[in-house]
Amino acid sequence: MNKSMIRSMLSGIAAVVVAMPLHAQMMADPSATTSEAAPVVAKVRTNGGVIMVSDGGEFQTAAQDQPVTAKSRLMVSKESSATVIYDDGCKKGYDEPGIYEISQTCVLPVAAAASGGGPSKGLIIGGGLLVASAIYVYIDHNNDDDDRPPVSR
Repeated sequence: MNKSMIRSMLSGIAAVVVAMPLHAQMMADPSATTSEAAPVVAKVRTNGGVIMVSDGGEFQTAAQDQPVTAKSRLMVSKESSATVIYDDGCKKGYDEPGIYEISQTCVLPVAAAASGGGPSKGLIIGGGLLVASAIYVYIDHNNDDDDRPPVSR
């Protein structure tokens, strides 16, 4: 393979990696996000104290493993704690008094995400591009077949 073919191949791979998430976002059904019944995204496990949940109305005492939807609100009272367990297994703890909104996906603080939240999409894409560029450099370094005659006198 010559250099221009390798560059074209790597450019195509990079374009596909960038275009796929954008395409999926554009093709998403907009009616799915505006439906009346919001899908359950997690469950609330009470760890002690008084934990209350609201789906837009009044707050009610949370039952153990109560299902919650995105945008639900969680009220944690003094000396209480709860864990929200998302469908993907991610767990987020609440032990400070306050009112919290349940997000669509598990969003951990930076320190918690770095300690075991798994790699992000950005890291995966960046790693893939790094591997692709390393392959290109390896092939380019080991391939002296560039179809040019040798320079000699």
